[in-house]
Amino acid sequence: MYSGERKSIVYVLGLYLSSTLLLIVTLFTSYYFYEQDQLIHDEKEILKSYAAKVEEKLSLLHEENGEKLQYPRFEDFKSAIYDIDKNLIFSTLDEELKKLDNNFFTKNSKSYLISPLSPYYMGAAYIVVQKETKDINILSDLIYLAIIVMFITIITSFFLVNLVLRPIRENIKRLDNFIKDTTHELNTPITAILTNIETIDSSNCDEKTLRKLERIKIASLSISNLYEDLVYLLLNHKTSLQNVDLNLSQIVFQRVKYFANMANMKKIEFLLDIKNSVHFTADKQKMERLIDNILSNAIKYTNKATKIRITLDKRYLSIEDEGKGMSKEELEKIFTRYLRFDKTQGGFGLGYSIIKSITEEYDMKIDIDSKPNKGTKVTLTW
Repeated sequence: MYSGERKSIVYVLGLYLSSTLLLIVTLFTSYYFYEQDQLIHDEKEILKSYAAKVEEKLSLLHEENGEKLQYPRFEDFKSAIYDIDKNLIFSTLDEELKKLDNNFFTKNSKSYLISPLSPYYMGAAYIVVQKETKDINILSDLIYLAIIVMFITIITSFFLVNLVLRPIRENIKRLDNFIKDTTHELNTPITAILTNIETIDSSNCDEKTLRKLERIKIASLSISNLYEDLVYLLLNHKTSLQNVDLNLSQIVFQRVKYFANMANMKKIEFLLDIKNSVHFTADKQKMERLIDNILSNAIKYTNKATKIRITLDKRYLSIEDEGKGMSKEELEKIFTRYLRFDKTQGGFGLGYSIIKSITEEYDMKIDIDSKPNKGTKVTLTW
């Protein structure tokens, strides 16, 4: 799976799942409060019917007006009567209520309704009825349902994302195969061009012809450098590491010599401050890729008739140019593969991506100090 593909899946799934979760939470919350209101309404209606029964019984007792009156009792609920000052007259409730402020409330899994009584039968001004609260686990049921819905949503989202990305994957695979085939085919002609240029006897060539040959050589070196970058990206994960003790001083000198013709075309001067016998354990080809990409970018984006300063010490390598430089926004995106800030320059935007990959592999720290129209300084420390 490509890193870009992985990021796309994460972003799409994150957006899809977060929006779905928000929708589910909104719907379930609305349903929960609706059910709560409906439950309270039903409880009130039942308690009102119970209060009406108590009032009917009290009315009958009031008409009897005997010396011994028995307070009515019911199987489905319990009740109590209070006078106009809310003092208890009689009660079959499980516990005495201290306050009668709310006309409906729940307490200790019991629902209560306070209903005013008029006329005042038996001296009562208020009827209080009590019943067991209807036990409905709405919240737990909704949570269980939400988990099921989210699980189904996650499975569905993975299926949909894979379905959407399938044609993209196929195109990427075809493009990858094309790049591999093209890279393989480039090797032979590039080698042939460079070999033949080196064997040309330039002693009998006039100045105009020499300039043409020089341009061909530089162009061939640029293609060769791009070829090496493509090989690194395509085959890096398939090749075994050959970490050996390298003399970085010699490698830097060799790479500077390699790019000398390219620099001379722009009248760029190399200022070298290279300490002798600086050693580092790494794969030689990868170190060459690392240095080549930094040098190549320095030459490519440096103005004509300027200088490139190369400093190598035991713990660091720095390459500083006097080129176009980069803005803070560009520096934040510098390591993004295939991203090019200057479309007028050639290349695929692979250089800094390769640099980042190699520095991370060898635990190097890379610092890039750049200012627009002043230049860029790349420092590697280890």
